[in-house]
Amino acid sequence: MKNHVDQEWFNDYEDFLQASGYEVPTETKNRVFNKILKLISPSPLNVFLKILGIHAGVGFLSLSVCHQFGMNPFNTERSLADWMMRVGGHQVCMIGCGILFVGISLLSAGYFLTVEEIKALKRTEFLQTLSLGLVSLGLFAAFGAELALGIAGLWLLGALIGGFVATEAIWRYSKETR
Repeated sequence: MKNHVDQEWFNDYEDFLQASGYEVPTETKNRVFNKILKLISPSPLNVFLKILGIHAGVGFLSLSVCHQFGMNPFNTERSLADWMMRVGGHQVCMIGCGILFVGISLLSAGYFLTVEEIKALKRTEFLQTLSLGLVSLGLFAAFGAELALGIAGLWLLGALIGGFVATEAIWRYSKETR
C-alpha cells in the first residue's frame, strides 16, 4: 500500500514539474510567500507571547518546589528557597529563585518552539528574558507579594542569568538535533 502511495505522490510531482506552461497568479504567489516568510521569520512578539503562555503554567507549578516572595499556592512544607536561605542567605535565595523560575520556563518552552522561533528568541534574548522577568515580578506584586527594590533586583538578576543559560541550552540543543 505504501509503495502505491509513494508512486502516486511521485507521479503527481512529475506532473507538477511538467506543467511549466501555467502561470501562477501573482496574488497566490504573494500569499504563499507571506505564509512562508511568517514561518521562517516569526515575530519576536509572537514568540514572547508563546513563551509567556508556557511560563504561566510552568512558573505556577515551579512555586510548588521553590516559593517566590512568600507565595506558596500549594501549601507545601518544604521549599528550595528554605535550603538556599540556609546555604547563602537572602541574596543567594533571591538569585537562585530567579534562575529557577525563569530558567525552567524557558527550558520547557524550548520543547514547544520551532527552530525558527528559537532563532528569534536567540536574536532578542536580552529583551525576551528581561520582559519575562519584569512581567513575573509584576504578577507577583499583583497577587500580593511584597517586593523591595533591592530584593526584586537580585531576583531579576537571577532571572536574567537563568534566561541566558536556558536560551543558550535550547539554542545548542536545537542546532544539534534538528
